[in-house]
Amino acid sequence: MVETSLADAPADQEPPESAFFSENMAAFREHMPQLHARLAQVRTPHSRLFIDDDGELDIALGDRRFYGEDAIAFTQRQIDAYFEKPERRSIENLAFGGLDGLENRYKKALSAALEAESVDLADARVDKASHFTIVFGLGLGLHLDPLMAFTSCSELIIVEPNFDNLYHSLSVIDWCALFEGAAQAGGAVHLVLDKDQDAIATHLRGLIRLGNPALIDGVYVYQHYGSSLLTEARFAFHRDFSLHILGLGFFEDELLMMANAVANVKRGNVRLLSSQQQPRTEPVFICGSGPSIDGDLEVIAAQRDRAIVVSIGSALRTLLAHGIRPDMHVETENHPENAANIERVAEEFGLTGITLLGAATVQPIITELFDDVILYFRDSQVPTAVFGNGSEHMGTAGPTVANAALVTLAHVGYREIYLFGVDMGSRQTDHYHSASTYIGLGENEEWAGSTRLPVPANFGGEAVVETMLSWSRSGLEDVLSMNRVIRCVNCSDGARIAGTTPMLPSVLDLQNPPIDNAQIMDEIRNNMRAMPLELMARIWRDAELAKNSQEIFAEFHTILASAAELEDPGFGWIYDLYDLIGEAKAKSPAIGIFLFGSTCLFLGTCWWFDGRIEDAENRRRFRRTAAREMYSLFAVMERRLSILIADTGSCIAGQIETVDSKLNV
Repeated sequence: MVETSLADAPADQEPPESAFFSENMAAFREHMPQLHARLAQVRTPHSRLFIDDDGELDIALGDRRFYGEDAIAFTQRQIDAYFEKPERRSIENLAFGGLDGLENRYKKALSAALEAESVDLADARVDKASHFTIVFGLGLGLHLDPLMAFTSCSELIIVEPNFDNLYHSLSVIDWCALFEGAAQAGGAVHLVLDKDQDAIATHLRGLIRLGNPALIDGVYVYQHYGSSLLTEARFAFHRDFSLHILGLGFFEDELLMMANAVANVKRGNVRLLSSQQQPRTEPVFICGSGPSIDGDLEVIAAQRDRAIVVSIGSALRTLLAHGIRPDMHVETENHPENAANIERVAEEFGLTGITLLGAATVQPIITELFDDVILYFRDSQVPTAVFGNGSEHMGTAGPTVANAALVTLAHVGYREIYLFGVDMGSRQTDHYHSASTYIGLGENEEWAGSTRLPVPANFGGEAVVETMLSWSRSGLEDVLSMNRVIRCVNCSDGARIAGTTPMLPSVLDLQNPPIDNAQIMDEIRNNMRAMPLELMARIWRDAELAKNSQEIFAEFHTILASAAELEDPGFGWIYDLYDLIGEAKAKSPAIGIFLFGSTCLFLGTCWWFDGRIEDAENRRRFRRTAAREMYSLFAVMERRLSILIADTGSCIAGQIETVDSKLNV
């Protein structure tokens, strides 16, 4: 156990105007200037720092006491108990998409190396050190320094709903030392000051993504005081733990998206949703493929002459099978299965009169099936970094097509949005699709993650969600919270979506006059600028990309070659590689995006194995092996990226027909 005592904390705490308080304020001015500005505005906090005649410390709010006893004694007792039985969260197993992806190659190589040396892994992490420590509750902050010493964390994230507590802590703990300690460890101290659980969850995801999500395995979780909000936020963190490592991306996926984007523009006659459009007055129906849409089809049909109807994903077949031809269809995924489903729908019903609003990276066969195509660039994708200059990038357009639809239609100008079949879960466990989709017909398999959790339903009671839909729902809520001008009405009988107004479909009665759907769609298309191949050719900079790629990979190779030769490589090279990703993004956003996801997964895999090796000498040998194997995979990526850059230029110039998206090296 770490021997840390709080008994030496001064009993006669200095008042806020003291030098100690001022030094802490100066530290906040340097490290958290926005919070410093708020702290500087405090004149009379709602509560006060309370020190009795015996030197016992507490926070007083009227006659009530925050701790109800001496804060030092309370915290000492709490951390002693925590150190005996700390709360940690680990990744149970490493699973990556793609049987022969680079990430799985790395995992298999490390497993084989350990097996060859007869090294068995422990069931959980055997080291005490962690990269992240998440603290729910600041109080006076007396627990922070002992926690940082115990966990050896680089990234300390503190969640606190009460601003007064932060203010009082400046008279009690040494924030200067906390900031300095985290910086010396290569990390930072972060504060989330919010009273909204969804906002807290969003902040946590952002800070973990910023602070290297690859190293989340073994995170420490600590709750300092009883609070329903903090308890719920802590529960939500555990519930959504897997979301923190989802969506990082894969090198192979970026190859595919780059090839798709070039092919989609080459088809000709495509338009681009490149900027925010003027507000539109007519309502729009976003129709998803959740099971509840099966009961809403008559309502949609009855009012479709007063609204623009948009299908998303597999809902395209549901609408067409019931005689409802949508005005637009939204797609965002580049999976071949999605393209195959749309091909089948086209054969069954035809797609005449439907405009595709699709990500630039969708499978080219999809854009070929529609007469009218509007493309959009998603943020944080290679084609966006290469070809998207001057165009607005669609943020939060994933992980599902429902997210893409909300974001893109808001950019088209829609302010009155109705959701049908956007269930984000289900009243029935393991049943997430309309009966008229290929899944509902039993021709495709139902999909869902392993987690099943009850959440409040849109019309009362509970719905069941799984991991991906939970992430998607959170994304919808984030977009709505940032776009208050949107009135979003949820007619879906699924999970409750914060920021929407629940409405039973049976009471929906649009009061606007009938609209001319065809004329409106002509207006929308004409408002979009063309994206000709000639423009892509002018934007393309193959020599610059190739040069940046060579220079960036050379830096990766230098770090890995050095680590592979060290007698005791430690883990500094892991942090150096993650920092290098950030530098790569700054130098060349496209190359940085190519490398980010797979590099994070390499680092996370290495961190996961390393933490379960008990013998110190075995661990040293493993780290050298991990660096060598990673070096070889970066060599693969460099060769493949060089080929892609050359092929893309040749394809744009018309010298070859398509860009090969397979790894093949």
